[in-house]
Parts: sequence; structure tokens; C-alpha cells
Amino acid sequence: MGSPKGQPVDPRMVARMVRRARAVTAALGQAGPPFALERAAARLGITKILRVDAPGAVGRVLDGGEGSPIIAVDRRLPPRTPEWNGCLALLLARRLLPPSASGAGADELAEIGAAELLLPARAFRPIAGRTDLTMDGLRDLAHRFSAPIRLTVRQWLLTGTWVGFALLWRDEASGVRLRWRAASPGTRYPPCLALGARAEAVWRDTARLCATLRTGRPHHGVEEVLAHAEGAWWFTRFGLVREDGGRAVLALVVLDRRDRAAARAGRRESLPDLRISGGS
Repeated sequence: MGSPKGQPVDPRMVARMVRRARAVTAALGQAGPPFALERAAARLGITKILRVDAPGAVGRVLDGGEGSPIIAVDRRLPPRTPEWNGCLALLLARRLLPPSASGAGADELAEIGAAELLLPARAFRPIAGRTDLTMDGLRDLAHRFSAPIRLTVRQWLLTGTWVGFALLWRDEASGVRLRWRAASPGTRYPPCLALGARAEAVWRDTARLCATLRTGRPHHGVEEVLAHAEGAWWFTRFGLVREDGGRAVLALVVLDRRDRAAARAGRRESLPDLRISGGS
């Protein structure tokens, strides 16, 4: 199961994944952040979490004997840090995937499940609803839940506090390219936002994006984008983040109602309890 033509996973598959993750967190009875994933691991049949030398692999699930799986995590990751928690959450979420999941669709579903395990919506939504939609606000949420930036912004989109896209840009030898993306439920990516796209193929003017990469300071403004034949204008915040040991720029795109309607395709799908708790 994958995403049709590079679009987000079917909202019905997202809904099933969210329900499975919520069933795990609801049974744990933890009151508030940060959430310890060791209890969730036990709930999913993991008998032990070990720190090991793991060159080339941050974490993996191994056979612990007698059919009891264990998780092995690179000892270079300090326990209970965002990196450790993100690794555990992704490994646990993969145990919730449907058998038909594969490829990029499986990776996206795993991130969605991991976000719900580490930042449960019942606790995350009210806090996110009171948080300013800025890079500082995003970092504050990530710190509060001890979660990676990617999972935090994905959950922020999933819970409906704002509507738009999160886009991760890396400066590579071939130019600044789009290497990760997330969207609000039911919102389709315009063709220009294909993974691997060059910045110049998306933004009419890349000055703010490049300035953020160069100086490390956040920038924001209304950007002209090549999203449709007639063009479009998106309010965008750019901020520097650390990803996999390197520098990258995360762009938070906030769609207005007309942009949101244009990005919808077919009938509107609703996710279980994913209500919009704030205006966009």
C-alpha cells in the first residue's frame, strides 16, 4: 500500500493507524508529558530495550528468544532524549502497521503512529491550541513532549490546530531540495512539492529560505509559489533545524481557506476525534 501519485496516505488508513496508537496510549493511564515509551513497548509485546553498538542502524527490533522481541537502540543515543524517544516511537509504530503497508506509505503511517504514541492528541491538542504558530512555539512543544521536531510538527498538523504543510529543505551539492514533507489530513500536495524538488521549482523567490540557511535566523512572509498554473501565495515561516547531524530549513506553510479548498480533492474525509481546535 502506497500513496497515490506521491500524495498523502488515504485518510481512512491514517484513521486506523491513529486508532491503534490511541488504544495503546489510553491503556497506559499517563497523565501528561513527557510520555515514557517503555510502558507502551511492553503493551506491544516488547520484553526488553537494550543499548548496543549499532553502526549504521539507530534502532531495530530483534528476536529475543522464545518468540519475545526486543528493541536494540544505538548506545550513542542518550535515553529519554528526543532522539531516543523518536527512535523508539517509530519502531513501536511499525508494529501497528497493517500487513499491506509498504514503501513510502508505510513510512508515513509509521510517523503518524509514532507521533500519536509520543505526543498523544488528548494531551497535545489543548497545549498546541495555546501555542503560537512559530518556530519557537514548535520547539517549545517538542521540548515539552521530549519529541523530535518532525513528529511534533506532524502531530500539530494532524490535530487540526492549523492547516497547511511542513516542508524540510536541505542544502546539497545539486542545490536546495525538498527532502521531507507533511500535510494536514485530506490536503493534497501540489505537483511542485514532489520529494526531491529544487527550491527554485517551488518558490518564485528563494531569498528567505536561503537567508535562513545562511544565517540560521528565522524568516517569514507571504511567498509566491508555483503551486498552480496561475500561481499562489502562501504565508510561510522558515526556521533552521538540526536533522541527522546536519542543518536543514523547516518551512511551515499556513493555508487560508481558499488555498485549503483548492488543495482538497474528492469528498472530505474525517478522522476520529481529529477536531479543529483553533483557527487558521
